[in-house]
Amino acid sequence: MVDDIAAVARERAKAAVGRIARPAALGMVAGLFFLFAVASLFYALFFWLETLYGPPIAALIVAAVALVLGLLAAAPLMIGRRRPEPAAPPPSVATLPEVVSLLAQSASSLGPKQSALTAVVLAVALGFMARGSARRKN
Repeated sequence: MVDDIAAVARERAKAAVGRIARPAALGMVAGLFFLFAVASLFYALFFWLETLYGPPIAALIVAAVALVLGLLAAAPLMIGRRRPEPAAPPPSVATLPEVVSLLAQSASSLGPKQSALTAVVLAVALGFMARGSARRKN
């Protein structure tokens, strides 16, 4: 049974990787060609400006153009609004009686050290719940 489940999971994973890998590879190839095109444009811009202003000034102009284009490409990442993270749901008060009843049922099978540890864990949980309820009231 476990082998069948593992085989199904393996097949689904292979299918998902196949669906993702092909578009990713094509996107990388397209990005590489785009990079070559941009590099060629900068190359042409440099040699065109070199005849007008000389090599140092042409290099500075090309670098400034690259910087501006990079900032424009990164602007949505820098300026984009971040969505506020959803607030965690308040802890359920109904779970505490369940924990207490489980502890009461298993108390007879616990040793003295385990009972003491259980009491400490329960006290810490009650303390956290009390702090959370005090914050919600304010």
